[in-house]
Amino acid sequence: MASSFRRPRGTPTVQMHMYVATDVKQKIDEYAAIANSPQWAVVEAAIRAGTPGPNGLPTEWDMVTGEPQMEMNLSEKKRA
Repeated sequence: MASSFRRPRGTPTVQMHMYVATDVKQKIDEYAAIANSPQWAVVEAAIRAGTPGPNGLPTEWDMVTGEPQMEMNLSEKKRA
């Protein structure tokens, strides 16, 4: 049986490569098997299901914003 999960033709996509905890990978595999879907469809559905809260992160996520990232000024970088 072919998967019925398709993006509209021409939808821009980007490649991602990341490491996730083994339990998260197992859940992605489980959900994909239950839905007979590719893994990307599970990840996209999970991201789109969140409702952004006051800090911009989905309220359902147990996540807080981190410290602001320090910007590197490459023009001041010393050369060896």
